[in-house]
Amino acid sequence: MNLKWESYFETGIAIVDQQHQGLVAIINEAAPMLALPGGPDMQGIGAVLDKLFNYAAIHFKTEEGLMELHQLDERYVAHHCAIHAQFVEQIVGMRTLLASDGALEVGPSLLRYMTSWLTIHILDEDRRFARHVALVEGGQTPEGAYNTIAKNNRAVDPARAALETALGDLYVVLGEHNKTLHQANAKLQQARDQLEMRVEERTQELTAALEQMKLTQGQLLQSEKMAAVGQLAAGVAHEINNPIGFVNSNLGSLKNYVTQLLNVISAYEEMGVESRPIAARQQHLNQARADADLDYLKHDVVNLLNESVEGLDRVKKIVQDLKDFSHVDQAEWQDADLNAGLESTLNVIAHELKYRANVVKHFAPLPLLRCLPSQLNQVFMNLLLNAAQALDGPGEITVTTGFSDKAVWIEIRDDGKGIPLEIQKRIFEPFFTTKPVGKGTGLGLSIAFDIVQKKHGGRMEVESAIGKGSTFRVILPRHSIEPVAPTSH
Repeated sequence: MNLKWESYFETGIAIVDQQHQGLVAIINEAAPMLALPGGPDMQGIGAVLDKLFNYAAIHFKTEEGLMELHQLDERYVAHHCAIHAQFVEQIVGMRTLLASDGALEVGPSLLRYMTSWLTIHILDEDRRFARHVALVEGGQTPEGAYNTIAKNNRAVDPARAALETALGDLYVVLGEHNKTLHQANAKLQQARDQLEMRVEERTQELTAALEQMKLTQGQLLQSEKMAAVGQLAAGVAHEINNPIGFVNSNLGSLKNYVTQLLNVISAYEEMGVESRPIAARQQHLNQARADADLDYLKHDVVNLLNESVEGLDRVKKIVQDLKDFSHVDQAEWQDADLNAGLESTLNVIAHELKYRANVVKHFAPLPLLRCLPSQLNQVFMNLLLNAAQALDGPGEITVTTGFSDKAVWIEIRDDGKGIPLEIQKRIFEPFFTTKPVGKGTGLGLSIAFDIVQKKHGGRMEVESAIGKGSTFRVILPRHSIEPVAPTSH
């Protein structure tokens, strides 16, 4: 059933009556929502509450403006405004109930409240408000109007009685509907109990599945580490092969030079053998010297030896960088210079970077940090390789370090293609990757995140814009979170 706007609702103030018609429309909108087969439309009821807030904001401001315009008695203004405040408090309470376990009670309470408001406020209070206005406009003082209305006894209003009868019929309908809802709730509880039993039965199966998943994840993590080692080994092998190659070539040249020198020495030794004519011995010596080209040989031998020493020093440095990177002899917690770790990491992966990016370093002198250096170097390697892979062509990677009283930070920025926002939200998830199948496990950034956050108590941040590049920042606390070994008794 719908409420209809009738002439007996009118107060005689046009703007107020127009707004009251809006309240009747809201009541008629809410009523069907309570009789749906599947139960009340909670989302719709929430929308009705929002409309009531908007109605109250406009209607109450209108009435209070008219009170101020006609300078009604302060006692009546305070009384009327208090009723407005009560309306708002009731709607706030229903909003709270809608978000709680008592949501099913909101619908009937809301409709009952709105219709009661229509009866009491419009047919009673707002008519009294209109009489105040009429008396003041007729020449009475606000105080006189207040006293006149206060003396009059409220007469029985047939229209109001008819409306209350209609509301009673409506509440009967709602009561039947609530009874149906209670029966549905009983069936729902029974289904919930059965579901809980099934969940309990499946708990052991799920626990076993989780254990298997952890085992598989551990294997994949190991696979990711081995893939990184393989990539690292390939780059290091290339870097070592270059100096080894020219050292080997130089040794071949030196071997030839030594043979020529031995021939010259042998010719000099024959000069002392008198069994051969002196002319023949002299000719053999001259030929040996000419073949050796001693002037060139003396100069080139020094160059070859210097180049070979430099090449071996380069190999030695690569090996040392690799050792510093992995900290194979220092795998435990220690005080480390992260700038040195970045340098060794950059040297170890130099082959991967030099054909793709120009690396710019802005290193601030850092305090020593208690950490697991080899694991942090693994983080740096992953971020640097990702930065290189993000470049569409030759680009730039900037590595910056700094510190504050509480933390040390490392920032790696590239000017590549950037990361879309929807991907940024997932890049630290295990197994998430945008690379083709077989090109990545999706564990690199996940492992880096765990090393920084779980093992070192730090955090990782990322900023990126399409076409402008990305910045990854590693922030590590300066206070140690090194696990304390249990004491023996």
